[in-house]
Amino acid sequence: MDLASIDDLRRQAKEDPNASLKQVALQFEGIFLGMMLKEMRSANAVFETDSPFNSQTSKFYQDMQDKQMVTELSEAGSLGLADLIVAQLGGDEQLTPASALRGPIGADAHGVLTPESAASKAMSVANASAETNISQNHADLPKPPLAAAINPEPDYHEPRQFIQSLLPHAQKASSQLGVSPQVLIAQSALETGWGRKVLSSEQGSSNNLFNIKAGSEWQGETLAIDALEVEQGVPVKRRSEFRIYEDIAQSFNDYVDFVQKPRYQDALDAGSDEGFIRGLQQGGYATDPNYADKVMGIMKRMISDSELWSGGDR
Repeated sequence: MDLASIDDLRRQAKEDPNASLKQVALQFEGIFLGMMLKEMRSANAVFETDSPFNSQTSKFYQDMQDKQMVTELSEAGSLGLADLIVAQLGGDEQLTPASALRGPIGADAHGVLTPESAASKAMSVANASAETNISQNHADLPKPPLAAAINPEPDYHEPRQFIQSLLPHAQKASSQLGVSPQVLIAQSALETGWGRKVLSSEQGSSNNLFNIKAGSEWQGETLAIDALEVEQGVPVKRRSEFRIYEDIAQSFNDYVDFVQKPRYQDALDAGSDEGFIRGLQQGGYATDPNYADKVMGIMKRMISDSELWSGGDR
């Protein structure tokens, strides 16, 4: 990329930030592809030592071909990396803000393929083209009307309003879990972007303030959504089923029940807000390796702002 292109991007960023973000993401994907292709060529160099085609001229033209290939692949979005960057930084409404695991941990979650997980994956592929994404575990159960359609979607204009709406429920839940209400609100703020990105559909809000996935044990309504998961350090978009609640109170009540599972016992025994969040992360609640740090960072900023946090105990 030359200086003129950088100036064009800077100018475009002022006029249309979303379009410029897409261009920068494509450029980043191109750089990544170039590095990957260069490493592949380097690994193959040992086999070219005695080749009659191994000359500076052939390397020159090969380099030109590689650059052209990188340009075409990146413009086509072949890796999908640019789309992930745009979704993460641009605030795609169809993606959950935090990458997290919210269901029972099976053997396949650790890279071991079992007959059960193989069947589950096969069903996922078979149902990929279906218009409705119904969980395999309760596909034959009759579904009641969406509870979210009855309850209006909460409108959080600013973080302070979000805090005030959640505070009574967070105080009740925190007393049951032995933590502060601040850490629960901070966790929900990370999961939902301060309430602005609560998972929703055309029928209304899911009221899912902690982005808890449906799982086989959930018998209520679900919402299929694309979620960013971190797998081996790489963000991957996955289609997942999330729980739908009637209201905020039900969301908090279910969260309390959910985190009292045996795999989160270390979190419950921690005796501190930070220990609780780190225990959740270690128990598999989140795939983001920086999840606990992000929650604690939000909490510290929240309680240090007297205007933002004015109604709860410190």
